[in-house]
Amino acid sequence: MRAVVQHVAVLGAGAWGTALARHLAEKQVPVCLWAHEPEVVQAIRLRRENAVYLPGVLLPPALSATNVLADAITGADCLIFAVPSHVARPVLSRIASLLPQPVPFVSATKGIEEETLALVTQVMQAVLPAHMQESLLVLSGPSFASEVSRG
Repeated sequence: MRAVVQHVAVLGAGAWGTALARHLAEKQVPVCLWAHEPEVVQAIRLRRENAVYLPGVLLPPALSATNVLADAITGADCLIFAVPSHVARPVLSRIASLLPQPVPFVSATKGIEEETLALVTQVMQAVLPAHMQESLLVLSGPSFASEVSRG
C-alpha cells in the first residue's frame, strides 16, 4: 500500500526550496514553505512570488509561507530540508524537539558542513532524534531551481 502525502513542509525558502515547494503545490499538494526572512514570507503572501530568491516565478495557492518553524512542521507528513548547508546544524537543532514521531525527512540541501566536512545527512543523523534515523532520505542531482520552476 502506498502512503499518500497530505501536507508537506519545505524548510528553506531559497531558490531551490521555493522551486521544490512550487512543484509540489502545482500538483495540488498543500505545502508550507518556511523562510528565515520575514520579508520573503510577506512577499510570498502578498505577491505570490519569492522576489529575493526566485524572482518572476508565480507561486500557486496551495503554497503557504511562514517564518515560524513550528507552524511549518505542525501537521506535515513529509519534510523537505533545503536550508543552506552552513546553517543546517542550528536549524536541525531547532527542529529536533518538534518531531515527536517519524515522518519522511528529505534532505535537498547541497554542500557540506564547513567546520566538520560532514554531509548534511550526517549532520541530520547526529542532531535529529533516534526515531527519525530510518526516515531520512536524500534528493540530489544536477538541477537548477530556475529550470525546475519552468518545468
